[in-house]
Amino acid sequence: MFAKRITYQKNVALKLLALALMLLCVVVSKAQQDPVFTQYMNNISSLNPAYTNVRGVASLVSVNRKQWINFDKAPFTSALNYSMPIDSLGKMGGGIDFLYDNTHATTFTNFFADYAYQVRTSSTTILSFGLKAGFNYLQPRLTELDRYHIDDQYILAYGDVPRLMPNFGVGVFWYAPNYYLGFSVPRLLRTRFHRNVVDVNAASRLERHYFFHAAYIYNISPSLVFKPGVATIVAPGTPFTADFDFSFMYADQFWLGAMYRISDAVGAYAHFQYENIKIGVSYEYPLTDLGYYTNGTVEILLRFDFKTKETQVFPSPSF
Repeated sequence: MFAKRITYQKNVALKLLALALMLLCVVVSKAQQDPVFTQYMNNISSLNPAYTNVRGVASLVSVNRKQWINFDKAPFTSALNYSMPIDSLGKMGGGIDFLYDNTHATTFTNFFADYAYQVRTSSTTILSFGLKAGFNYLQPRLTELDRYHIDDQYILAYGDVPRLMPNFGVGVFWYAPNYYLGFSVPRLLRTRFHRNVVDVNAASRLERHYFFHAAYIYNISPSLVFKPGVATIVAPGTPFTADFDFSFMYADQFWLGAMYRISDAVGAYAHFQYENIKIGVSYEYPLTDLGYYTNGTVEILLRFDFKTKETQVFPSPSF
């Protein structure tokens, strides 16, 4: 009976994953403003507040991304996330999410507080609901750009004016010991960068980004785990894209993985887990014409787990 239940849950998870992918593929996407990462699967908290308490212990995660090596003034992104359980039953979690994204012409700094609440949906599955609230700070430097119209009135008037924009987001995360499905909208408010600008050609604003992520954990042997996954971003103004991730974990310590982003990039990464510390490095190479001018993109990941109570147990490295 127990084996049948596990098989049934596996089939349900795979069907839900296939259905979600089909739905996402028919979404008409129209400007992506959030940065992309090679190692989405190891920094879910920065995308989805519902993940805040999934690990069951306090976690500090740092991801630093240097994009387009050899490009002068290339983008640089640094993400820092802290999360922890905040009640005795482990149902609630809280955290802080910080992001610094420098693209030379603009700098985005995001600071959000996260909250999650979990509900058990079966003997092996849990559904987590998440909220996040904070602000986005935009520091533009558009007057430093080489411009065709040097006297562009919008850039002269607003091109270097900073903007503080409060915002909030939501997310859900459904998981079992061997799979998970998540969906989130980290920013719900479509705030204009400058409120007194009404011209349709100049009314720049924050856009909603819709994130979907899923993975399945398959135990090949007692010491070898295979984990395929997908992470997508849908945003107005950009084509649909998805990252497909395939990784293997050996002896709960060594990860080797590869990723493919539709019509954009391929990459590989390696992680090493020692007790409660995880270190990872990834390399990504563009499949577009950028490949002629850059040596790719590098990311460094560091995660540190620690207990806030003696009764807590460190989670499986596969999550």
